Amino acid sequence: MVTIIPVLFVDDNRELSNIFQFYLEETGLFTVHVCLDGEDALRYIAENPVEAVISDFDMPDMDGITLLRHIRSTHPRLPFIMLTGNDSKETAIEALNAGADFYQNKAEDLEIQVLDLSHKLKILVEKAQAELAIQKKDKILEVISKTAGQLLKGCDFYSEMEKTLREVGPLTGAKGAFIGNPVLQENELQGVPPEVIVWWDDEKEKENGLSGKPLLTLLSELVRAFSSGKEKSGQLMHCRSDDADPAVRRSMEYLSVTSAIFFPVFVGTERWGYLSFLFEGIKQIPAEPERYALTMMAELAGAARYRAYMEEYFKNPVEKSLVGVFLIRSKRFIYINPRFSMIFGIPREEIIRTKSLPGLLDENDSSRVLKVMQEICAGSIESGHLEVTAKSRDGSRIFLELYLTVFRHNSSSFIIGNCLDITQRKEAEEQVRVSEELLKQNMMSSLEEKETLLREIHHRVKNNMQIIASLLRLSSFESKNPEVHDIIRDCRNRIFSMAAIHEKLYQTDKLTAVPLGSYIRDIGSRIIHEFEMDTGQITYDVIEGEPVLVDISIGIPVGLMINELITNSIKHAFPQNHSGTIEIEISLANASCHLRYRDNGIGLPVDFSPNLQDSLGIELIRNLTHQIQGTVSFESENGMICNLIFPLTP
Repeated sequence: MVTIIPVLFVDDNRELSNIFQFYLEETGLFTVHVCLDGEDALRYIAENPVEAVISDFDMPDMDGITLLRHIRSTHPRLPFIMLTGNDSKETAIEALNAGADFYQNKAEDLEIQVLDLSHKLKILVEKAQAELAIQKKDKILEVISKTAGQLLKGCDFYSEMEKTLREVGPLTGAKGAFIGNPVLQENELQGVPPEVIVWWDDEKEKENGLSGKPLLTLLSELVRAFSSGKEKSGQLMHCRSDDADPAVRRSMEYLSVTSAIFFPVFVGTERWGYLSFLFEGIKQIPAEPERYALTMMAELAGAARYRAYMEEYFKNPVEKSLVGVFLIRSKRFIYINPRFSMIFGIPREEIIRTKSLPGLLDENDSSRVLKVMQEICAGSIESGHLEVTAKSRDGSRIFLELYLTVFRHNSSSFIIGNCLDITQRKEAEEQVRVSEELLKQNMMSSLEEKETLLREIHHRVKNNMQIIASLLRLSSFESKNPEVHDIIRDCRNRIFSMAAIHEKLYQTDKLTAVPLGSYIRDIGSRIIHEFEMDTGQITYDVIEGEPVLVDISIGIPVGLMINELITNSIKHAFPQNHSGTIEIEISLANASCHLRYRDNGIGLPVDFSPNLQDSLGIELIRNLTHQIQGTVSFESENGMICNLIFPLTP
């Protein structure tokens, strides 16, 4: 589309002016306005857009040189061509020295002169536009350079970009401008970072809106209508109300603008929104220098928004974390969060400037941490987890839990870590440990007291049984009947077999278990002694492989059964005081005890059956076997054999 250049023609000769106006407008490149004197020309320039001035040299009231000087005082770059019928070098030099761009004599052939003027006007306007675009570019770049500096210092993104729009907007001639996406902002919840920054030349319109709608709503409608189908566009976009879609045209009418330009703004790889300028007049696509500067502004906005986004959603949580966070490069801190500083009680600046991680720890732990850091950087391990100790600035001892890992960027390795103060936990654990130790000591003391008491009970039970046995012995002295003597003796032996286990429990370290072999050996020796037999008449032997331990619930029944077996062997297996042998074998198999009793006496009667016997001894053996959930069997082979099997945990 050809751009029409507005030209002001100043000459007191109306007929000549009209002729020039006609010929220049016939080229289709210019619109020409005619003024007949300098004062009228100055008024017109002040109120209307003019891109070039053609003025006659000789005019009444105000000549061309005076007009030129007035124009140069307010519009130093406005193209100016001086026309004169005076072919004087002095006049030409005076005009050029006053600031005229060209000096041209009025020729007789007006058509040729108009062609020459058209060519000169095009050159001058293009030059002026280029200079203006460069000037705009320089001013815009100066503004965004200042903005970039402020952002690098950590200033707020939103306030700085609002200042930038306020300065750049008037330079472009825009009525309003925004950065971001009004559509997103319109839907945002209260309290979240804004998604659009708006500058509007009329503050009342910005506050109260236009066409009965809030400004933000109108901008949202324009962006929705304009950006439909352009989601992936990464180039400058331009629209004018005279050739726009109906929805776009309607939105522009509500905003009282006729043209707009949109520069996409990318945050990372995603389009965040636009840098947009809206104009009341028809604004063409900016010249290359101005377009370059505005593109740089869009890129700055995207990069700064990305940084602000990272700070809002990543750095700020790290800064407020209750866990110490740190970043290390080349063994030195390059970042620590406030919690890390608080743990050690040392200012952040001092830690970053003068401290290293191993240097903050106790000597024994610093070498461990340094070794882990070296292994992580070398790639030997991916991460490290350590518990270490240190001292805070006030000298108090602190316990820390460290988590270390690595990430690499631009050929550099960075150690990133978390530091958790576990001092309270360690102190609590120590209190629990001390409490547990004290409780253990109290329990051991109580247990020792109970064992002593239990041991004493066993001893007293054994003594009481011995007293009973002694009383029975005294009673036997009063009776002259041998059968009574035998009954009392059998009772005494049974009592002694029960007393023996209490004696063993009293003597052992473990009050809940008795060595079965030793117990049976004592029972047999006691019974043989009780029958007052000749030395060596009965050989008694207990053979035991792996030691068998039994509790009192098994020991007493087994002891009573052994008592009955030995008594029966002494009474019946060796008649007429013959000598003999009694042997007991004890073994373990499948969590059961196998006890094999044998003597080399005369053996059992041919018709012997334990179930048919009604003697007290056999009855005791049957009942006691049932009590300990065992089995018993008898054999007669070169004497009598009794096999007793019972579980160790009935």
